Parts: sequence; structure tokens; C-alpha cells
Amino acid sequence: MNDIRLICLDMDGTLLDDDHATVPPRNIAALRAAAEQGASVAIASGRAWALLRGVDAQLGVTRYAVLSNGAAVLDVAKNQWLYRRPMPEEARREAIRKLLDWGLPFEVYCEGENYIQQDRMELVVGSALSPEFAQVLRACSHFPEDINAALDGKAVEKIHIFHIPEARKRELLALTDELGPLAAASSYEGNLELTALGVNKGTAIQALCAQLGLGPDQVMAFGDAGNDLEMLRWANWSFAMANGSPEAKEAARYVTGSNKEGGVGMAVEQYLLNP
Repeated sequence: MNDIRLICLDMDGTLLDDDHATVPPRNIAALRAAAEQGASVAIASGRAWALLRGVDAQLGVTRYAVLSNGAAVLDVAKNQWLYRRPMPEEARREAIRKLLDWGLPFEVYCEGENYIQQDRMELVVGSALSPEFAQVLRACSHFPEDINAALDGKAVEKIHIFHIPEARKRELLALTDELGPLAAASSYEGNLELTALGVNKGTAIQALCAQLGLGPDQVMAFGDAGNDLEMLRWANWSFAMANGSPEAKEAARYVTGSNKEGGVGMAVEQYLLNP
């Protein structure tokens, strides 16, 4: 029998349906059964914890949360931070200044919370991936008048830009290399996600597994996009979704069903519950 002790789950395009908010019933049933057999369930998301509480409530068995592309790891049961790699403060301030000047839609993840500058709220919420996720942004975000001032002295995990023109993207990447350098990733076409250098889901999961005494042969991981690649390459039981990118399918060892058809649940049933 497989000795899978940890299941790591990307959210958008992987665990969640196409509304970016609902977990298909097959996934919930399989993950709850796996938890009953002793496997720990870990969210591994580009999102901040504040934007994941609804998903956590649906699952009911989340033990850990790898957040902001791996910039932080939260022990959900103990409400304790296990790992953090925040962005350099001056690089964060200058990147935000540029994004405000350019009028681009962005949000900032900081210490598990989500921040959107008040005068950009409608632009950002209007850029959400679905109406359902727009409601999550409105309900679960902070809207300070001056976002840079609100973030001073705090551990900023990630800047998420919803849509960025290619010319601006090149300009911003040049700036972040000069100031940071910072890491940049993408989870869907047109977006950009900035974190501290060296931050990715794979590194964070390895740090978590070091604390838990687990190796890659005991980890099951699911993903679909560019910010999942390091995680998929590291875990021995790694699965790309049928709807995933070619890069994700190349990085993973297996391919499962699509997010819409409960591909996570399919793989958990086949390889963990009924091997």
C-alpha cells in the first residue's frame, strides 16, 4: 500500500470548479476519506489565507496551508505560522508605486490577509476570475486608503497583478530585478505574481515536510499551471489536471481528470483509497 501522508492541493483549475469558489463533491468525499485514513490535507495556493477560508470550510479537513505561492505556511489546526519568506520592503513599495501609476488591477497578500487600495476596489474586483470569486474579494479583503502605508512594517507575501500588458510586464520585471531581485510566476494567462526570490510551492512544501519528517515518496501533489511546477517535480505522487498546461503535465508524473470532473478525487480514490 502507498505510504502517502500529505496531500498538497492547488486551488484554481485544480481543486476548485470553474467558478473558482466551489469544491466538487467527489473531491470533498475523497479527501475526507483520506484524512480518516491518516493523510494530512494541505492547501497549496497562490492565494492568501483570507481568500481560502470558504474552501477550508467546504473541505472540513485542512491541516496545513501553503500560501501566496509558497511565501508562507500556516498550521491551520494550531493557527500558527510555520514558515515565512516575505518580500523586501523597498522592492514591495516601489513595485506598488509603479502599479498604481500604471492603473493596473492588483492585490497584496500580507500575513494571511488581502489588501486592495480603496480607490482601486472596483477595478480589482471587476478583474476577478468569476462573479463568485468577486464576492469573495469584496467580503474578505481590506481596503486601505494608502496601501503602501498600510503594509509598512508587515510581512508582505505576494503582489498579485490580475492583468498586465506584455510591454508593462517586461518593464516591471526589469524593475523588480533591479530592486529585489524578486521571483515572478504566473497561474493563468495575463497575470503576474511577485514574491521574494526563491519562493515557490515546492520550496515551501519541502520546508513543511522537513518539519513533519516526510519525504517526496510520501507526498501527493496536484496542480495545473506555472506556479505549481516545482511542487509537481518534487513530489513522487504528482498529478497534473487534464485541463492543465503542457508545462504542468511535463512536470508531473501522472495526469488525472479535469478540475470540473473532480480529477483530484479520482486520483485520491485510485492511488490512496483503493490502490
